[in-house]
Amino acid sequence: MGEAVEIARLRLFLKLVAQLEDVSQIEPLPDLDFNIKTGNLLVGIADMEDARRRFESSLLAHEGLLAAEQAANQAAADYEIFAQAQISQTGAEKVAGKQRLVAQIKAATYQADAALHKMRTETQPFDDWKKSHSPFHWFAEFPSVWQQGGFDVVVGNPPYINKGNVTEYRWMGYQTEKCPNIYALCVERASNLLNPQGRMAMIVMHNLCFSTRYLTARHYLENRFPALWISSYARGPDSLFAGSAKVRNTILLSAGNSSIGLHTTRLMRWNKQGFTRLFDSLEYTKPSISLFYSCNSYQWPFIDSALSDVFDRLVREAEPIRSSIISRSEFQLVFRKVGYFMLGVYETPPPVLDQSGNPIAPNLGCFYFSQPTHRDIALMVLAGRWAYLWWLIYGDEFNVTPTVLAAVPCDIERLATSPPSDMELVSLVNRILELAELLKTEMPNHLIWQLNAGQRVGIYNMRPLRYITDEADWLLAQAWGLTREEYEAAGNLRDRMTFGNRG
Repeated sequence: MGEAVEIARLRLFLKLVAQLEDVSQIEPLPDLDFNIKTGNLLVGIADMEDARRRFESSLLAHEGLLAAEQAANQAAADYEIFAQAQISQTGAEKVAGKQRLVAQIKAATYQADAALHKMRTETQPFDDWKKSHSPFHWFAEFPSVWQQGGFDVVVGNPPYINKGNVTEYRWMGYQTEKCPNIYALCVERASNLLNPQGRMAMIVMHNLCFSTRYLTARHYLENRFPALWISSYARGPDSLFAGSAKVRNTILLSAGNSSIGLHTTRLMRWNKQGFTRLFDSLEYTKPSISLFYSCNSYQWPFIDSALSDVFDRLVREAEPIRSSIISRSEFQLVFRKVGYFMLGVYETPPPVLDQSGNPIAPNLGCFYFSQPTHRDIALMVLAGRWAYLWWLIYGDEFNVTPTVLAAVPCDIERLATSPPSDMELVSLVNRILELAELLKTEMPNHLIWQLNAGQRVGIYNMRPLRYITDEADWLLAQAWGLTREEYEAAGNLRDRMTFGNRG
């Protein structure tokens, strides 16, 4: 967007002028034509190494790139002269120096355009291709930067556009090409513009962290950067972007000159009043390797130190719910496929009515168990804090998938078959099963209704029933060998995440 570049230059000039307190302080304004530019991030060549890595170049194209590199090297030297001239030379000398530099950059970019056109074996005529693709060659457009090996810092908020919606140009040679949204390709391109000591910051969609369709992007970034910091943000009650852009985001920070590994935060939720404290409250932790592989695929968990140790121990020592799930039986546990402040899990689902008030089949997920004790233990795990926090760690903050729920570590088999000699564990399990019966009895007494697409959807309000699930959470914690402090920490985090949703 050429107009965006012009507006950026103008705003910088106005900001500079606004700092002056007296007219006598006015100095010649700097020339920003070589600092702020427009082009297509995804089409172009960073430098010769980038071209060799991404394209199989013919001899003719290779020679064209060499000519472009030579022109860029000369432009780099002349740019330093031009930068000094802005301070010391007269207007006529500045103009002459700028014209010479513009001509050199144009020569370098033309050579690079022609070489890239050959490398991509384009069938579209050269001028038409250049107009539709707007290739941007970083070594030619910022030659003095590339003399230093690239940028020190790259900061960006790439567009969130599904690849299928981009039809006016095509890209080539990216490791993240299979990712469905072009933000992944933009992040990969940006990462290749840094010098060896450089750092990058990108605001992206938070599906980068968990979606199987972005697995290649996660592996790429970990291989590219030995240090990563991942903070993730909810869509409500407030979001990072105002207006209609209600997107769940992740801020990706990276460095190439450190080897401290990948660090994450919990999924951050806040209201408008809390936004000023949001970034000060970030707490990064380095999850154990077991937490990356706890669901269906390799994920970056949304987790902080308050829960990292707890769930690391559980995933290593306790069998997940899926180990007790069978294909079909009379002992079912159903769950709502969406969630926010709680997970809807029931033995008997709440009713759903159509526009005429007639009952209709709800759209729910379902697990089956071989015996009622297995189902009831699973109910108490999924209805309380442990599964809710697990879902916030591995889910997308809206969809409740069987993959995430079935991966919750809980050791159903061990608890259900505890030996009589272990009287303490038997007592814990018996009380958990009593609470399951109480919860199933009380749920229908707390039915509330939501209107959704003309349907009246029944939901069991769990807030008044927290006294049941909280007791079960503590009994489960004891059965798993967790401490009172770990139980309280998990409960406090659950309550902060749900903004006062306490028993």
